[in-house]
Amino acid sequence: MFSVLIPVYNFNISVLVNALHRQCEAVGIPYEIFCYDDASESKYDEVNKKISSWNNVRYKRLEKNIGRSRIRNLMARESRFDNLLFLDCDSEVVSENYISNYISCFNAGKVVCGGRVYDAATPSDKKKILHWKAGKKKEEIKAEMRNKKPYTSFMTNNFLISKNIFLENSLDESLQGYGHEDTLFGFQLRRKNIPVVHIDNPLKHIGLENAEEFLVKTGSGISNLIHFWKEKKLQEGELSEISLMKAYFNLRQVFMAGLFLFFFRQFSGSNRKRLLSESPSLFWFDVYKLGLLAQTSVRF
Repeated sequence: MFSVLIPVYNFNISVLVNALHRQCEAVGIPYEIFCYDDASESKYDEVNKKISSWNNVRYKRLEKNIGRSRIRNLMARESRFDNLLFLDCDSEVVSENYISNYISCFNAGKVVCGGRVYDAATPSDKKKILHWKAGKKKEEIKAEMRNKKPYTSFMTNNFLISKNIFLENSLDESLQGYGHEDTLFGFQLRRKNIPVVHIDNPLKHIGLENAEEFLVKTGSGISNLIHFWKEKKLQEGELSEISLMKAYFNLRQVFMAGLFLFFFRQFSGSNRKRLLSESPSLFWFDVYKLGLLAQTSVRF
């Protein structure tokens, strides 16, 4: 009756799958758990492949990395059931009712997003504070707020969707690197008038990255936004609903984008040091993203 789909990359998923498996067994309806590994390092494969011995769990390792969108599309095509529950591998189940909370939403003709939370405590690893701060502010949002902008609040980390709806829309496989495939997918759903509903059924994000890695992925996501814009996969009106793009368009409208980029380049080194420090500021992180967007946009 439902398929739990977890794309895996360089992460130990045994604890996550154990929790999901236990809850799926408890609800007593047909299910499967697919874990497809996107060519992770061999040390993760050695640990994760042990879950394939569990009832209704399938573990499969791809020999070549195919990317975030393609692996999700592949898993959806190969699933057996009509209800697909997608999870990110770097997640932790925080509720004993996680699976049962979704069951009432099966076959409802709408996409249901459960949300994301982060640890309440500041990470002991100071290099991960930037990612933690940004996640707490930008992603840890109650369903009541997410439902005010359901499509722009869509994230692929934890959502339920019918197989037919997913395959008819599918994720864009042309994207390179990390970031914003969920942004494009959310707007695709809106264009088709497919309802998106947010509930408070979160997973905890436990895959915090060092600030250096986090900034690299931030840059990759910004490149994808520019790609959507230049390839007209998203129109300016849609892009303007994304706060970062809206800020950039506002700068262009008052002919300040060039001046902002000049000062960004002058002070980018000192700003980067702030972000890599033990007390990074989200204000300067927003400045960094806006400058990176302006700089990347010039190259296209």
